[in-house]
Amino acid sequence: MKGLREILNDRERSVLELIVENYIVFAEPIGSITISKAMKKKVSSATIRNTMSELEELGFLYKPHAVAGRVPTPKAFRYYVNSLPASGVPGKKELKALETLSRLRYAYTEEVMADASRVLAAISRCPSIVVEPRVDTMLFKEVEFVRLSRDTILIVFVTTSGMVHRRFVDTGEDIEQGVLDEMKHYMNERFSGMPFYALKENIIKDMRKDRENFQTLYRKIQDALDVLVGEEEKREIYIEGASKMIGIPEFSDVEKLKDLFKALENKERLIQLLDRYLSEEGINVILGSENDMKGMEGMSIITSAYRIGQNSYGLLGIIGPMRMNYSRLIPIVDYTARAVTDLFKLM
Repeated sequence: MKGLREILNDRERSVLELIVENYIVFAEPIGSITISKAMKKKVSSATIRNTMSELEELGFLYKPHAVAGRVPTPKAFRYYVNSLPASGVPGKKELKALETLSRLRYAYTEEVMADASRVLAAISRCPSIVVEPRVDTMLFKEVEFVRLSRDTILIVFVTTSGMVHRRFVDTGEDIEQGVLDEMKHYMNERFSGMPFYALKENIIKDMRKDRENFQTLYRKIQDALDVLVGEEEKREIYIEGASKMIGIPEFSDVEKLKDLFKALENKERLIQLLDRYLSEEGINVILGSENDMKGMEGMSIITSAYRIGQNSYGLLGIIGPMRMNYSRLIPIVDYTARAVTDLFKLM
């Protein structure tokens, strides 16, 4: 949509922005009389109608009925979002709620993400999403091995940011707890601070050395790491507030509401969609057809990245109808991401 501001003249821009803002509030076609009354400078309804016709020809508006006002298209919403000033500060009530999140102290990263999702849904009045960072970008801190039975062990990987990942492993043979403890101490001393993506490679190097007692266990750890790093689409995602879509005009059709709930349950597909924006800093707004996920057609997603450590990024945001109040909600998402980043710095 680059260059759209140059396509529209001042009056067209003013009319389009007023139509979008009124549609966000009323969720119904907007007529020329409404816009004429809202204009700062006095402009006749006839002039407004002509301007609306021009905007319709340019693809910014459409007329749902023969005799009715106009409705903004996804192109209009993209123009409107791109025209908003840089992310500001949330309102006083929203700031107060977000500050309660900042005042808490957490022992586990999972608690931060769960609370962030809950608070974000409450103050935005939209479904919220918080996706944990990719494991391969995180740093290994320590590992714990627990012998559960003769041929089953639990491997617990802990990152430097405090995230915990557990994997059950069938060893195929009996490995005594003493051997597991020896391996734990060796790995924690040898690999602590190493990125997870490099952990497997370094384990392979160690396997080539004279450590015969650890050969079987090394291979099982490799397998566990393959699963842990390879299952990026199965990492944790926290969703709150899906029921907040009940009662809004876009979901008066119960079947459409059911489709949305099904889409939110498809966490792997949702992570695939959101991961496209994980490397982009700041606020991202995914509008309508830009979101190709079944059940979420016509929805918008506002996201922002949060950081754990130096190189690990997760994503949080909200989902709502395309006519959501972007000027109110973008600062909320942006501030929440900053608050979560600050919380992780304290852990």
